[in-house]
Amino acid sequence: MSNYFITSFAQAENENYVWRFHGDLTRAVRELSGHEIDTEICRGGQGAANSDLVAETGVLVALCSPDYYTDPGCGRDWALFQHRLHLIPPQRGTAHPASPVLVRWLPAEPPADLPWAPVLADPHDAYARKGLFDIIDNLGWNSEEYATALQELAARVCAGHKNRPPDLAPASRPVLPAAFPRPRAGQPPTPVPAPRAPASVLAPRTPAPAEGTGAPRVFFSYAHEENDGGVHARRVRALNDRLSEEGVDVILDQTRARGPQFWPRWMGEQYRQANFILVIASPTYKRRAHHKEDPGVGDGVAFEADYILQQRYHDRNWYRRILLVIFPGYSYADLPDFLGEGSVSYYEIDPDTGEGLPDLLDHILGGPTA
Repeated sequence: MSNYFITSFAQAENENYVWRFHGDLTRAVRELSGHEIDTEICRGGQGAANSDLVAETGVLVALCSPDYYTDPGCGRDWALFQHRLHLIPPQRGTAHPASPVLVRWLPAEPPADLPWAPVLADPHDAYARKGLFDIIDNLGWNSEEYATALQELAARVCAGHKNRPPDLAPASRPVLPAAFPRPRAGQPPTPVPAPRAPASVLAPRTPAPAEGTGAPRVFFSYAHEENDGGVHARRVRALNDRLSEEGVDVILDQTRARGPQFWPRWMGEQYRQANFILVIASPTYKRRAHHKEDPGVGDGVAFEADYILQQRYHDRNWYRRILLVIFPGYSYADLPDFLGEGSVSYYEIDPDTGEGLPDLLDHILGGPTA
């Protein structure tokens, strides 16, 4: 089954934000269209790997930015989808014109003869002036500006799907020049605003003691289980206390966050500063990590899981920093599928008795491993 839409983005973009936006847009389109849909992300720089997605999707959602217009892979994907649009028979009347849905991700001037990413409503609002990435980064996922842009973009995706281009079988796909040609020798490139380095881009890092303490720093990523009378949260706190007693610098929202917080920023800062991330298995954690909750429910876990997925994707040694913990009554099946699906070591720990804790401490404190 072909996808209702794909989200095309530059290889250099902040993939955490892209995944979150893609999930939000999928839910918004699903609600607006009234039926279940399949969608995919389409990362630039993947060569021919994207051609099947682009050749069969109903709508191409392009996250336009300076990086997007300089990514050759995005240029090839754009060209193939545009070729499909040219195959749509001429229509009479006022049918919605077939075109990609261009998202103003960051301000950018497109190459010659290509359309600008349009404004959504007010040409002077935050989306028009600074783009959706800036809204997310500075105003947050729960802001009115983000919600308004999301609904308008979902409406444009639904409108575009009503006039979807015909699919292209592999044998029918021509070899096309990239839609974003490189400047000729001696010709300056089209001026665009300098790309902004996202604050939350993750780089693989070697664990080091927490600054000023000499102790390794550990961040807990977990969900409050529903209808268990607070048992799971109490176990998390008990594990926090046991690690703290052993000299570990633990970051837990129950003990560290004081006063008003902008939670995405707080979580991002703690994640980047931590030497180890403890992922605590539970059904609610898995559901929220996979963005399968209702909108606005469990966004904190989803945000943390996006960070973890980013490192999982880019760092082959991710499992040395991201440590999987399972309490009694739960199993590996209660962890997100992208964390190894049973092929990665995990720690079975009873926080109430301390059983299983020594092996985890050995790894965190740099001692012998079993």
